[in-house]
Amino acid sequence: MTTRSGIGAAPKRREDRRFLTGAGRYLDDLAFDGLAHAAVLRSPHAHARVRGIDADAARAMPGVLAVLTAAEIAADQLNPLRPYVETNTQTGEPFSFLPQPLLADGKVRYVGEAVALVVAGTRAQALDAVECVAVDYAPLPAVTMPAQARAPGAPLLADSVAANLAFEWQTGDAAAVAAAFARAAHTVETAVHNHRIASNPMEPRGLVGQYDPGPGRYTLHVSAQSIHATRDHTARASAWRLTRCALSRPMSAAGSAPRISPTRSMC
Repeated sequence: MTTRSGIGAAPKRREDRRFLTGAGRYLDDLAFDGLAHAAVLRSPHAHARVRGIDADAARAMPGVLAVLTAAEIAADQLNPLRPYVETNTQTGEPFSFLPQPLLADGKVRYVGEAVALVVAGTRAQALDAVECVAVDYAPLPAVTMPAQARAPGAPLLADSVAANLAFEWQTGDAAAVAAAFARAAHTVETAVHNHRIASNPMEPRGLVGQYDPGPGRYTLHVSAQSIHATRDHTARASAWRLTRCALSRPMSAAGSAPRISPTRSMC
């Protein structure tokens, strides 16, 4: 029996030929009949109240099929996104969090948060119309560092999350650790700051949705890695049965961590 080791090996990649010869098919390479396009209006503020949204001018633009805001989300009884895990798996302690609205509802909490969605016959029409959506913002204080967010008097992102703290993760034997420190001849204390990472694959997130009125079934073609989790979150947000929602993933550029977590751009 031949034993293989991955260390130092040079296996041939099966997928390289189609990549190198231009035969790969990503989401944007797929062709669909009667395709409409969506454009998202995003917040320019890190923290602000949304005092009002005027979408009348956008709805009157050529080719516009729909303009959606938090009001339409509520009217359609769609649900916000919730995290994968809502309790500490070690202790059972519940996390503190604000379910993430599909479109900002009354407040924006980061630059780029989705506020409105415009659907139109062409991409150009959607982009033109989204610029006509007028939003009245009232800016609020914002912080950019975790230590600032935890400081006394820091602005709260959500009233339901005290001191901006989602959870404190504890594991191991606390008493044994305390005893070890108590009898140690010397102790050293340090603060470790983890750097921030922003992953930006060459192919951005995207999706194409199709509806079959016969069985009442939706098919979503997504540039995501975790299609089962994305399906589950989509069904929960839309109050669909899982059998009404199918997901398909074409080739996806950069199948790594940024592609795993479902976001509002995918659901």
